Amino acid sequence: MFSDSEKRILMGVQYELPLTEQPFVDLAENLGLKAEDVMAKLREFKQKGIIKRIGANLNYKAFKRIGKAVLVAFACRDDEVPKIAKIINESIDSMSLKHNFLRDHERYKIWFTFKGRDKEELLNKVEEIARRCGVEDYLFLPSKRVYKMDVKYDLFKGISWSEKGLERDEVPKVEELGIPAKMLFELERKLPIEEKPFKEIAERYGYKVSELVDLIAELIEKGVVRDFSGVLRESKIGFGENGMNMIRIEPEEAEKLALKLVNDFPQITHLVEREVPESWKFPIYFMVHADARDKIEAVRREVERQYGVEILTLYSIKNLNPKL
Repeated sequence: MFSDSEKRILMGVQYELPLTEQPFVDLAENLGLKAEDVMAKLREFKQKGIIKRIGANLNYKAFKRIGKAVLVAFACRDDEVPKIAKIINESIDSMSLKHNFLRDHERYKIWFTFKGRDKEELLNKVEEIARRCGVEDYLFLPSKRVYKMDVKYDLFKGISWSEKGLERDEVPKVEELGIPAKMLFELERKLPIEEKPFKEIAERYGYKVSELVDLIAELIEKGVVRDFSGVLRESKIGFGENGMNMIRIEPEEAEKLALKLVNDFPQITHLVEREVPESWKFPIYFMVHADARDKIEAVRREVERQYGVEILTLYSIKNLNPKL
């Protein structure tokens, strides 16, 4: 699908993008390639949707308006899926809706995640959507703690891979730090691929470029920004399989196991402990992405073997919102 040079660029923008005043020029130098060639290729990848975005990846816990997340599962018939998916996509704005997938559970077929101000707001929204969809049976699984959130794909291994450590449980709020939220969203989603990408944003908000770069580095230290990198779209890089793995475990044992998983399994992109109802015994959720299902199955089996747990793995059948 990609040449070795293209893979090196895609790997570099994920794992090795320098946080400097001219990050794309410095990335090219580190890769031993011409800056204009690297930037042209990155623009091509962005235009084709291979790269979703490049910039400061924000931790949404740092924003009061969208600081709480929930995973929701709707029970429905197969023929109801298109109608329900459409209502979900129309009911939640693109900044808040993060995933909307058809998965291979016999009862709970549609799984989506979105963000809001607090659990009450999230529950009200789910109840409203469920009424519109005619859905009476659903799971409401708010995030209790995020242990890891780092979506990176190793194009040589053919599986997601990140050795990032434990995510901070508490981060300061952007509003309390006095930093314009709009500027941070621009740094995440609208950073241009050019020699000096920070220049226009810095000038617009009254910063020197060096000050803005230093600010991003400071916000990474505080946990407000997760990292500075490119984010790829898995469907465009040959990663056709993603497994949502749920671990059956007693809630009081969840944190101990999650801390081990962070250290032992770099294949994990998302690792979240969730609040669960009595009827749903799976408080730990982790995602693995790959170019073949057997690689995800190998991770699942190894987790089960090492820790003596039972895992329910649900595979994505269809992305119900291709814009995400």
